[in-house]
Amino acid sequence: MNHRKAKPAQDPNVQTRVGRRDRLWAPILFVMVGIAVGLLMASPAQAQIDTTVTTTRNLPANHSAKRALRRAALIPGWGQYYNRQYLKMPLVYLGLGAFTGAALYTNSRYLLYRHAYLFTAREEDGEPVFPEYADDYAKLIADLGLPPESTLSDEEIESRRNRLEPQFRAQRDNLRRNRDLLYFGIVFWYGLSMLDAFVSAHLLDFDVGEDLTLRFYPHPTARGLTATLQWGL
Repeated sequence: MNHRKAKPAQDPNVQTRVGRRDRLWAPILFVMVGIAVGLLMASPAQAQIDTTVTTTRNLPANHSAKRALRRAALIPGWGQYYNRQYLKMPLVYLGLGAFTGAALYTNSRYLLYRHAYLFTAREEDGEPVFPEYADDYAKLIADLGLPPESTLSDEEIESRRNRLEPQFRAQRDNLRRNRDLLYFGIVFWYGLSMLDAFVSAHLLDFDVGEDLTLRFYPHPTARGLTATLQWGL
């Protein structure tokens, strides 16, 4: 009678489970940010044409682009408030909130994968090098929908840890990179709101009215007619 050694239990689709939850927010975040960028950077000149009468009257007497820039640098949205562009203020906070929330969430997931990866490291006697991360490892195993180690044999536990170790390491590196990009996104959005306040302040002080006049008159020393375009006269 042939006795076969039991094979370690295989976790179906474990590769696709690792990181699946952490990829869901990315498309949603970038769609939201793309819409917000389009609205925030929508042509300020066109908006000023439509609100020349009502907006410019409410601007401070000493309104200037430098003052708008300083206010936008001190407090997010203050530059837009100074320019009396109140509809842009929620977009400023929406972008900062989205990037900050995503960065905090990504950092928490990065720490979870980092701790779980460190827990898979073993001493020569099989004991974990970092036993203090056992709870994080168990939490991540539960998030991935894998059976707890209490239901597995020693061979199955060792086999699964060997399979998960490189996956945890790769996902840890991905999350760290994404977190750093999101930190950059916070700085980028802050700078974009400052640029918007500065440019909008310039355009609000610039006369873009529709009073354009085209006149034709004869020239005494030339044949034909001469056209003159007068702007705001």
